[in-house]
Amino acid sequence: MLTISKPLSSRQAQSYHKLEFTSATQNYYKQGDAVRGEWQGQLAARLGLSGEVSPLEFSRLADGKNPSTDEQLVRHRTAMKYKNADGGTTNSVEHRAGWDATFSAPKSVSLTALVGGDDRVREAHRAAVTTALEELERYTQARIGGNNPAEATGKFISAKFEHDTARPVDGYAAPQLHTHAVIFNVTERADGSTRAIQPQGLFDSQNFATAVYQSELTLRLSQLGYEIEPGRSGAPEIKGYTQDYLDASSPRSRQIREQLEKLGYSGPEAAQIAAHSTRDRKQPFTAEEVLSAHKEMAASFGNQAQQVVATARARAQQQEREPQQISRAKEAVTFARDSIFEREAVADERAILRDALRRGMGETSYRDIRAEFDERRGAGQFRSVQGMKHDSGRSFTTPETIAAERANVRFVLEGRNTIEPIMTAANAREQANTRSLLNDSQRGVIEQVLNSSDRVHGLQGLAGTGKTTTLQTIREGAEASGYVVEGFAPTSKAAGQLRESGIDATTLQSFLARGRNFLGAEPSARHLYMLDESSLASTNQMRSFLSRLTPNDRVLVIGDTRQHQGVDAGRPFQQMQEAGMQTSQLDRIMRQKDPELLKAVGHLAKNETVQGIAMLAEQGRITEIQNGRDRITAIAQDYAAQRENTIIVSPDNRSRQQINDAVRVELRKAGLIADDGQIFRTLTHRSDMTGADRSWAARYSKDDVLQYVTGSKAEGIERGSFATVRKVDPQANLLTVEVNDGSTVTYDPRRLRGVNVFREAEREFATGDRLQFTVPNKDLGVANRDLGTVVGIEDGSMTVRLDGKFNRNVTFNTAVFRQFDHGYALTSHSSQGLTAGRVLVQIDTNLSPGLINNRLAYVSVSRASEDARIYTNDAHSLGHRLDLDSIKTSAIDREDLQRITPQRDRTDRSSDVSRSHDFGLGL
Repeated sequence: MLTISKPLSSRQAQSYHKLEFTSATQNYYKQGDAVRGEWQGQLAARLGLSGEVSPLEFSRLADGKNPSTDEQLVRHRTAMKYKNADGGTTNSVEHRAGWDATFSAPKSVSLTALVGGDDRVREAHRAAVTTALEELERYTQARIGGNNPAEATGKFISAKFEHDTARPVDGYAAPQLHTHAVIFNVTERADGSTRAIQPQGLFDSQNFATAVYQSELTLRLSQLGYEIEPGRSGAPEIKGYTQDYLDASSPRSRQIREQLEKLGYSGPEAAQIAAHSTRDRKQPFTAEEVLSAHKEMAASFGNQAQQVVATARARAQQQEREPQQISRAKEAVTFARDSIFEREAVADERAILRDALRRGMGETSYRDIRAEFDERRGAGQFRSVQGMKHDSGRSFTTPETIAAERANVRFVLEGRNTIEPIMTAANAREQANTRSLLNDSQRGVIEQVLNSSDRVHGLQGLAGTGKTTTLQTIREGAEASGYVVEGFAPTSKAAGQLRESGIDATTLQSFLARGRNFLGAEPSARHLYMLDESSLASTNQMRSFLSRLTPNDRVLVIGDTRQHQGVDAGRPFQQMQEAGMQTSQLDRIMRQKDPELLKAVGHLAKNETVQGIAMLAEQGRITEIQNGRDRITAIAQDYAAQRENTIIVSPDNRSRQQINDAVRVELRKAGLIADDGQIFRTLTHRSDMTGADRSWAARYSKDDVLQYVTGSKAEGIERGSFATVRKVDPQANLLTVEVNDGSTVTYDPRRLRGVNVFREAEREFATGDRLQFTVPNKDLGVANRDLGTVVGIEDGSMTVRLDGKFNRNVTFNTAVFRQFDHGYALTSHSSQGLTAGRVLVQIDTNLSPGLINNRLAYVSVSRASEDARIYTNDAHSLGHRLDLDSIKTSAIDREDLQRITPQRDRTDRSSDVSRSHDFGLGL
């Protein structure tokens, strides 16, 4: 894999070059020879750099100078001290010399090349590194300055140094083949001038370059006769090694993992810090000592490397080259297209190529995959679209995605001013006044919806603005006017909330799966459909839904563009608003009873995240605890001290589970849950698998649990049944599963549809524990993410008292229904739609913007009616880290939306109610 360091200063780079990059102690398998670096890169060639790296050339480039003339290529300043915002002294970074991009071979590859003595494997590593660096260079950008976008240059200078051992751990330097590629901080623009590199392009390309390296390495190893299988981390590993031997040969990785666990940190930045903090001092081992230790370790595990090499050499003599690389490339690119565009409307070309490389690993080359992608791009199967301002790669979508987005927008526009309002303006106003407790914002929305002449009308409702009562009043008015009102929502939880408004509702997915355009009423009846939580709906779902409406149907599309969006591609609710869908604003927040908390939530709702977080800090609602374990313990203690009507929100499932475990420890100490807990084998949904993934055997793992929603007569698999994966054959793309009666079935996963994939997990539950259901269950009448309290466990059955105004009990067989988890901490996505008196939020700023963003801040804090508290590792940077957005992409931008016109002209119809009236936050 590829890791890229933080920027190296000039002094750091020159020190590393002298003491580490060229040190003989890093190259024991070359009998103590000093490491001689090698130049690579288009700019290196332009400047006449080739062959070995000289210390003088390296030193000059580290200072930003021409390696031959000593002329300054990049302006820089030396380090200086200054006072920071907290009054402390900070050292600024001197000139950034460059970055250390390290390509590390999988452990089995290192053992085969070094302990097994197969130099061909080492050559395969070198060739793979060269290709991956060439592709990384393609996305080099020049830093222009100001707020100007970076300029693509595609040129850099890299110095490569190959090493064959890892840093020692407890006196043992394990075999580890890796290459340090120092990328210097200089590139050349089209006009010939030189500039510093904009490093974001490098980091954006990291996963892509890893895929190129692993793909090229795997293909070459396969051609040498080695069999490849996915390792525990997903990297390709050579078959023939036991996991015990691989683990024993990876003490450095284990040391870093243990340090991360000790500190409670997570994320790539934290891993880099842990790696530096656990470095053993260099020890003067001789080559003989190191090689002897490796041989001793190998012998204790049966000399597996020698056996693997011998088997591969014999296989290479027998195997025939299969001329299928091009067809495999076609399959790989098709897979990448289907997988990526299921989740996103627009994708960077590196993501498409990355997934294609992973799918075709060992079966085709990067060159063939790139050629196949370029051919399809030329044929219009991938359409180039405008990316973000600072993107370092090209962005693409598909013709099908564009067509679906246009269809949704056109449906909205063609339905404007084409249908009689549900009520006259006077009657709508009268209906809005039937409830005395409604505020002006609610009344305005009711009037607008009931008096709208559009087939599709939007309702943008902020969190905690009284949507349930508003929809109930609209329903009553529509039914009084002869309409059949029915509701849909992307989640079972949201559908249940619609039913609380007296609306007959089901999930959008179940409606679309039935292929019907009504729930039971006569199709000739006039319908008002309410589509709630529309921000969670995908473009294709919205298109399918709208296409089934009859001329007598109208729809109220309800959502909040500021909250979390769905998993699948598109943001149709926001896009239809941008295209001109008439949208009422429900924006007077009423949930927060504390006026100071209300002000903070108001800022978060308006996307003023920095101000909102600053206000929470001023109110004493933010606690900084740097150590992750200590932070989680503090949250657990806070919860245990006041657990009534309290929920915990955390961005990711890993920390959520850690918090749940910590809370149970505190509750057990206080005697609030029983001591006689029982272990249950629950099922956790594998949300990382797309539909395309589910057709690829290699994406499954042994012991995965599969649920067959539709079943298969051909395979003898019953509808709704479960099975466990017992064997995965990636080469033949076959799965062998054990079904309920103990028999096994082997099949190609491409032949089956409607398969849910789970992983087993052990959870202890006791009376008093909080529980959340993780899938809906019609028999129990529970929705996905419904919460409750365990009130009884007996003979394999569990009884849970559900939250809500009815507090009813449900009892289920835990061996049959296994999709449940602890319910103390929830992810931000799972908390959407909930209300609690008190909310505790855990935020580790080291996590990615996909998890840490303004939607997390808004959704999690706005759940609270009385109090919200944030626990974080870094209070100083919290506001700015949360000020990022994680928005779903769309194939059509705002300007193109304005150019979409109805297929037939419409005449405008004025209404007595202003459709552009803004009722304000009412704070």
